[in-house]
Amino acid sequence: MNAYPLYRPKAYAWLCGLALIASSALAQSAEKPPVRIGWVNWSDTEITAKLAKTALEDHLKRPVKMVQADIGIQFQAMANGNIDLIPMVWLPNTHKGFWDKYQDQLEDLGVLYEGRIGWAVPETVPISEVASVEDLNKPAVREKLAGRILTSEAGNGQYKLSLKAIDEYKLTGYKLVASSETGMLTEMDRGLKRGQWAVINAWNPHWMFSKYKLRYLDEPKGLFGGAEQIHAVARKGFSQENPDVAYFFAHYSLPLPELQALMMKAKESSVDAVVAQYYADNKPRFTAMFEQAAQTASTTQP
Repeated sequence: MNAYPLYRPKAYAWLCGLALIASSALAQSAEKPPVRIGWVNWSDTEITAKLAKTALEDHLKRPVKMVQADIGIQFQAMANGNIDLIPMVWLPNTHKGFWDKYQDQLEDLGVLYEGRIGWAVPETVPISEVASVEDLNKPAVREKLAGRILTSEAGNGQYKLSLKAIDEYKLTGYKLVASSETGMLTEMDRGLKRGQWAVINAWNPHWMFSKYKLRYLDEPKGLFGGAEQIHAVARKGFSQENPDVAYFFAHYSLPLPELQALMMKAKESSVDAVVAQYYADNKPRFTAMFEQAAQTASTTQP
């Protein structure tokens, strides 16, 4: 009969301790909601976003929620606070319209890597004969190219720029041959095996630059915009609320050749597999991206 009164205070204290631990865990969880990363179904974006997710969950023990949608929807969702950031904003040209519209509601976290769009030829095409878009007007060059410029889907932004380039450079006797990304590269590959020339609508990051030796043609009028930088952009106030995450993205970068090699490997296996392997092989590099994150968080939080 005396055992119960002796046990009860101990049990009560133990239960109170569990309640405090649970309450503390819930409070910490409430303080750190998932980081909502938006992404578009582009192979380079999927790799960079999933690498960021892996790093944040490993180093900060911070849950990450991936949200897929078209680029216009992503900008609007960020501006409305429905997602936290997107690691795929091409500036200063490709996404200029979205940036100009929403920039007062956004903040730039930093540059992840560089990209470019334009016309490219295989390195087997002598640069002495074809170095610039203007060289396509040479009769001998037009004949070797059969008056064709290979492109992916008709109607996309790069296709429209190509139509403008044909007009601006007065490339008479040329036509755009549209199919798909796979169809364009298959046609180029078939021609290469026959020793034929080709000019294609290229962009990078893309695995095509890992599989083939390609070079962009000089384009004096700048219709394709030249080199671009791919930024991580967040909703307004995100850095102040999440200084450790913002610090990571400010120091997160991927060498372009490595990214394109990953894209090639992902094509042969899967994105998740190559991301996991690359992260494991480069963990010290990712650790360095977080080195001062805790200090940054302690000095920026009120």
